[in-house]
Amino acid sequence: MAPTERRAGLIKATLRTIAKQGIGETSHSAVAREAGVAVPTMFHYFATKEILIEATLSEVSRFLLEELLAANDNKDSSAPDSIECVLIAFCDSIDNEPDYARAWLEWSVSIRDTLWGSYLEFYKDAQNGIRRILKRGVREGSIRDDVNLDDASRVIVGLAHMVVQMKFSGASRAQVTRTVGSLVTGYLK
Repeated sequence: MAPTERRAGLIKATLRTIAKQGIGETSHSAVAREAGVAVPTMFHYFATKEILIEATLSEVSRFLLEELLAANDNKDSSAPDSIECVLIAFCDSIDNEPDYARAWLEWSVSIRDTLWGSYLEFYKDAQNGIRRILKRGVREGSIRDDVNLDDASRVIVGLAHMVVQMKFSGASRAQVTRTVGSLVTGYLK
């Protein structure tokens, strides 16, 4: 296997391990078991646990910001519809790729260690992505012009936590869609 493919596979195995055990319990040996490789292989690609976790959380960030947020911002739709589309894509990803949501949730509450700084960077990037959609909505008239864009971007990023909690507690896609739609419409229009 090519080194880049092996590295990507180890990151996916780390993602699965974080989803099962949490960040604190993820180790080189736990990931090696998950990936079916020797522990020295893990150290060859990731010299420390911090490097391993950082690489994996970078993948989580990439997935959420590129494959969900940016990919679902349909500039031909109204801004509120784009925001709903992003949140529902996140909802669907919980069914299709739940390890990303579980790792993101774990990362978002890691406020007592060094991961908090990297989470805040991700959070800022997510807010900026939402804020761009909101600005477009104000320009096009689909969002009230008195909406505070900073507050609104925080609220919408916060809705992602609500979506995860709804999905992991058994809510259907229809329930999530209805809730997201009513909250986005009520807040922005």
